[in-house]
Amino acid sequence: MFYHKTFIKYKKNKINFYGLPNTYPHNKQYDFFIIIPAYSENDYIDQTLSSINQQNQTFFNQLLVVVVINNSLSDHDNIKENNLITYNRLIQSKYCFELIVIDSFSMECAYDAKLAGVGLARKIGMDFCISYSHYDSLYFSLDADTIIESNYLTFIYEKYKKHSFKTAIVNFSHQPTNDKIINVAINKYELLLKQIAKKIQKTGSPYGYVSMGSTIICTALAYVSVGGIDPKKATEDFYFLQKLAKYDFIYQISQILVHPSSRQEQRVYLGTGYRLKNINNNPLFKDLQFSNQAFEDLQFIYDSINKHWDCSIFFIKSNFLEYNEKIWDYFIENNFENIFNKIQKNINTQEQLINQFNYWFDSLKIYKFLKMYI
Repeated sequence: MFYHKTFIKYKKNKINFYGLPNTYPHNKQYDFFIIIPAYSENDYIDQTLSSINQQNQTFFNQLLVVVVINNSLSDHDNIKENNLITYNRLIQSKYCFELIVIDSFSMECAYDAKLAGVGLARKIGMDFCISYSHYDSLYFSLDADTIIESNYLTFIYEKYKKHSFKTAIVNFSHQPTNDKIINVAINKYELLLKQIAKKIQKTGSPYGYVSMGSTIICTALAYVSVGGIDPKKATEDFYFLQKLAKYDFIYQISQILVHPSSRQEQRVYLGTGYRLKNINNNPLFKDLQFSNQAFEDLQFIYDSINKHWDCSIFFIKSNFLEYNEKIWDYFIENNFENIFNKIQKNINTQEQLINQFNYWFDSLKIYKFLKMYI
């Protein structure tokens, strides 16, 4: 009943974007959905779908794969042609699983460039799945150039049965290329992302994870409860996971099950492809080179809030100023005094305060804090 009411509310207020599916699902409900945005992916998507085809076939009766082929109205003709070829080929393809292909690329279904992008494509696919979901249906987010391990569904479902997570992310390693320089760079980038996540997690923050679209899993209830994914042109995975982390704990699966592409494509600013496309621009990962002091100060913040959760804002202020004025300057810029006073007025326990503090001091604020130390 709760899911039904949440779904009705979401459907009324949040579903504003549509595409045209080539057909409609056979079943009324599914346990598993894999959602894949595809933008000029004719040369790559077969590998992704083939890796899905290698999954344990016991899942296929309750699995729906949704590919959203998308571009904007103003995209280059080469991209539109690539998408048309992909669409026509996929709707005639035969797989062990059920496949729906959504047209968000044709003149009738494409969106204006201000709206179109990977965030909108993911939203179209996930929103389409809602009507065929029950509250604990699992949504798996992949990319059209990603390969998954043959035990991907089996391993994740076993973890879900054991831990009943609302959201999870899986470990990943990028696909190797024939270019040694690219391989060195992508390995460095991957290691850096994981190190940053681990250091943030060590502080006790709920935002210690790597934000990558092709590693996200969530339940249908979690999806509608956070208002779905935002149709951003870039960093949609970052903001989606941030909303999910505020909703419930994000379970991290340490097994490497996903292999994102190492392609050099400058599609979105600060994405993997963008960084590799600009590999000759040194330093390549300058914006991620956070100092040890940054993480030490981040740890101090969490330790201080945990220890002095019931102290006055004046005590918190003096504590921060005595340790490092830089911390207090950042908190003042973000209206911390008013926020902290409001939080304290509405909580009774330490756990409640920490939860509210984490809601405010979210992933975006943490990264902005860390970047002060570059």
